[in-house]
Parts: sequence; C-alpha cells; structure tokens
Amino acid sequence: MGQLELIKSFALTQKSANKITQKQSNPVSTTGMNLQHDTFTRTCECNFHFDDSKIVMFGKLPEDYVNIEKIFVEAEPEHFSRLLKKKIPARPAHWDTIQILKPSYYISHIFSHEKGQGKDAVKKIVEMSLQDSRTNGRVTLQSDIIDGKTSPSGFYYKLGFRFADEGKNDIMQKWLEQGGQKECSPMVTGFMFLPKENIQNCLNY
Repeated sequence: MGQLELIKSFALTQKSANKITQKQSNPVSTTGMNLQHDTFTRTCECNFHFDDSKIVMFGKLPEDYVNIEKIFVEAEPEHFSRLLKKKIPARPAHWDTIQILKPSYYISHIFSHEKGQGKDAVKKIVEMSLQDSRTNGRVTLQSDIIDGKTSPSGFYYKLGFRFADEGKNDIMQKWLEQGGQKECSPMVTGFMFLPKENIQNCLNY
C-alpha cells in the first residue's frame, strides 16, 4: 500500500471514530447504550443519587420518611412585616417541632425516548433503595415543569408517588378518577415521595 492510500485509510478510520465518540457524548442511562448494526439507539436518560442532606420538610409526610426534632425558638417582639404589610404580634420563646428528611434516593432527572423507559428506570431505583439499608425504599424527587407545557406529576402519581401537600394530591386524584389522560395532566409541581404502601404498586405498574 502506497503512502497516499495509507493517509486515506487513516482519515477514514478517524472520521468513523469521531462519529461514535460524538454519539457516546449524549446523556444515557446507567444501563449504558446499545450500538447495533451501526445504528445508535437512544436510551432513557436518568440521574439519581443517594441524598442525606437532612433538609427541613413542610407538609404531611409519614414517620418512615422524617425524623421529628424539637427546636427552641427565641422570643420575638411585635414588629411590622413589609412583606405581609401588617403588624406581627409579639411571640414568647417556645419549643417547636420540625421534620428532618431521612436518607433517600433522589431522582433529579428522567427523560425517556420510548414508551416504558421512564417507568422501568423508576422501578430500578426503587429496587435499589429497597436493597439499601440506609434508605429502605425511600425515593424522593422534585416534580418540575421543564418544557413550560407539561408536568411530569401525572406520571409519578400513577406510579404511586405523592406530594407532601395534601391539596395537590386531591387535585391529582380527581384527575386520575377522570381518566388520567396525559394530555390534560394538572400543572402541579413540588416535592414528591413514594409512600411505603405504594411501593408494590410502583413495581407492578
């Protein structure tokens, strides 16, 4: 083989390698990607991590999700709130209780390209959490509107996830009872968790 042929062969090899590298740079799930017959198959994009941030939670959460702690609240004199535009009465010093979130697996991002991928990804995370003695099946997430048009809350609600805000759960339940159509899913967002009693529903969905 002459020098010119060697150069051409090397260039073609590099071009092919660059194509594969470019495809592999796309976000993929923890299960990897499939390259079959030189065709790139996009898989579910899923990001989650073990969360032990011990954040203070508001709303209604079950005992297996939070630790209840007492805190001492200093006395406050009467003052005017610019935010509320009214006087706030004096408050004596007192003890109060707060909810501290227990360790969980936190789902930060899921984007599926084919039907069933997102559901399977959530199931795997729940199974991993069940096998982890630190989390014992606790899985949490923040349901947000990403595209400005739809909310993923309907998807998670069907799997068994619930809001800490009971009012939001009422909205989602009414939607589910009316057929639970994806196209008319309520634009409800917020912190969601998977109650222990809904774990099997999620795994069998």
